[in-house]
Amino acid sequence: MKFSICSWTFGDIPLKKTMEFVAKTGYDGIEIRAAVDDYNWNDIRKHAENLNLEISGLTGDTGWPNEEQDLANANADNRKKAVAYFERQIEAVKEVGGEYLVVCPSAVGKTAPMGAPGEDWKWSIDSVQKLTKKAEELDITLVIEPLNRYESCLVNTGAHGVDFVQEINHPKVKMLLDSYHMNIEDPDLESPFLNAGNKLHILHVADSNRRAIGRGHIDFTPFISGIKKVDFDGYVVVEAMAPGPNPFQPNKGANMDMIYTFTKENLTFLQNNFKFTKQL
Repeated sequence: MKFSICSWTFGDIPLKKTMEFVAKTGYDGIEIRAAVDDYNWNDIRKHAENLNLEISGLTGDTGWPNEEQDLANANADNRKKAVAYFERQIEAVKEVGGEYLVVCPSAVGKTAPMGAPGEDWKWSIDSVQKLTKKAEELDITLVIEPLNRYESCLVNTGAHGVDFVQEINHPKVKMLLDSYHMNIEDPDLESPFLNAGNKLHILHVADSNRRAIGRGHIDFTPFISGIKKVDFDGYVVVEAMAPGPNPFQPNKGANMDMIYTFTKENLTFLQNNFKFTKQL
C-alpha cells in the first residue's frame, strides 16, 4: 500500500512547490490534475524523479458547465470533444509516468441529467468505451469515481460504480471508493469494498467535512475493515480540502495554510492505521 495526495486541493499553490512539500512530508506519490495545457509533463516527471516522488496518476479534468468536457452530454458533438480531451489526458498520464486516470462519468458539478431516464448513463458508457482503446494502447487504467448526488447526477454510490465497470467490461476500467462520498451515499463504509472486490483500483480519503481525517465524524473502522477483507494494496490518495465554501473551488483564501496541516495529519493517520499492508 502506498500513500498519495491530490494536487488540485492545493489550489493556486504552484505545482512544483506542492510536490516538494508532499515529498518532504513523506508521501509516496502525488495525483496531479490532468489539466493537459497547463503543464510541461516531461518537466513535471523529471521534477518528481528528482524528489523521489511517484506520480500515481492524474485526476481527470472535467467541470460543469463546460459541456465539451462532459462524457455524458446530450449533444453528440460535445461528447466527441469530451472523448478527445480525455484521450489527451490519457496520453498525459503516460508521458508523466503515471499509472491511472480518474474518470468521472459525468462532468463534476452536473447535478441534473440532460436526457430521459437512463440516457445519460448510456451516453457515458459509450464515451468511456471509446476511451478504452487509448487506455489499452498506452497501458493506462481508467478509474471510475462515484461522486455524491450534490456533485454528480450519474454514478453516486459504490454499487453504481460496480454496475458501470461491469457494463464497460474492459480490463483497463476499474473504480475507486472515496470515504467522503461514501459517507453521504453508501449504507456503510465496509460493504462497498466487498461489492467492488477486484474492480477496486485506488482509494480516496477525507473526513465527513472533507477536512483531514479526525476533523470530522467518520468512524474509519469499517472502512479499514473493508480494506482488509478485500486485501486492497493499492494507492490510498488523500483528497482533503482547506475549510471554506464551494466544494468545486480549492482556493479558500486565508484558510489555505490549513492544507499544509491537513496534509501532515492525514499522512500520520494513514501510517498509524493503514500500515497493516504497507510494503516496506
